[in-house]
Amino acid sequence: MTTAPAVTYRLSIKETLRCRLISRDPLIVISYGAPLGAPMQLGPYLTERKAYFLMGNWWSLLDERLLAQTKELYAMMTATYPLHRYIFLTNAPEENAALKRYGLPHYSCHHNAFLDERLFHPVPGVAKTMDAVYTARLSRFKRHILARRIPSWGLVYYYMPGPREPQEAYLRSLTRAMPGMVPCNRDRDTGLYRFLPAREVNRICNAARVGLCLSEAEGGNYATTEYLLAGLPVVSTPSEGGRDVFLDPDISRIVPPSAAAVAAATAELIARKIPAREIRLRTLVRIRDIRQDFIRLVASIHEQEGRADAFADRFDTVFTHKMFTAYDTPEDFLARHGLLPGQERKSA
Repeated sequence: MTTAPAVTYRLSIKETLRCRLISRDPLIVISYGAPLGAPMQLGPYLTERKAYFLMGNWWSLLDERLLAQTKELYAMMTATYPLHRYIFLTNAPEENAALKRYGLPHYSCHHNAFLDERLFHPVPGVAKTMDAVYTARLSRFKRHILARRIPSWGLVYYYMPGPREPQEAYLRSLTRAMPGMVPCNRDRDTGLYRFLPAREVNRICNAARVGLCLSEAEGGNYATTEYLLAGLPVVSTPSEGGRDVFLDPDISRIVPPSAAAVAAATAELIARKIPAREIRLRTLVRIRDIRQDFIRLVASIHEQEGRADAFADRFDTVFTHKMFTAYDTPEDFLARHGLLPGQERKSA
């Protein structure tokens, strides 16, 4: 069994590895999760190889404590692995200024541009049975209660790791407070929770008239763009983390965090009857522009390393939904791509 080389405990992390091989020569890996999480896991195996790590994030990079911790880890990683390069991918323009202030390399690349547009799309003939839909985990920061004045809306939710009872108790409190809320993950026959794959979430979105985004801060928020790709206009509250990058004012509303404002904006967008195809087309244009920026970033690394590569032509062969695959261990990822030390190189 292959074991990782020794490395200081300060550079270790335990989380599911979520990454994607972008290029073999030069070695370029994109990842999502904790800042520098993937490089910490993969670095010990790649000490002798030059590698570029492009690190996306799921939370706002404007958190000063998070930035300070990231700066410290970045300094340790660059000292430990001098052949490795790190670029933080940002979801919001203001994050670039924050990272620059901390001396952290960065590049604008909103993670919502890596949603597979084939998974979320308008479905003709689906009856609109709900005024709104909200895809949000069972955490109070999602501020579900702001939807309480909407007559009917569906909640698509999932459980976070850890004890379920506090999350279930929160769901019960929401159900009592908002009779118009439909818990979409509840099986009609058994009443039990079931995880909904993207296809079913898309169907639920198509049964709603508006998508909701109600948190004050998080990350780029995949749900925002899932709604838009499905042809739904969006009602959002002001937030940090970058979801507003996709909120075209012609097809969305950003309103104060009050139940009255959320309900009024929802009613207004419903009354406008914006064609789903128009909403989706505007979103696809934004996705295309961000993907082109990402292609330019990868091309610039190849050029810097003196390698010829038509990445634009092979982007579709690299692309996958959310641009990562989950691996249980770094060995799994490295073996899959022939990158374990001493392993024969094979095609990705």
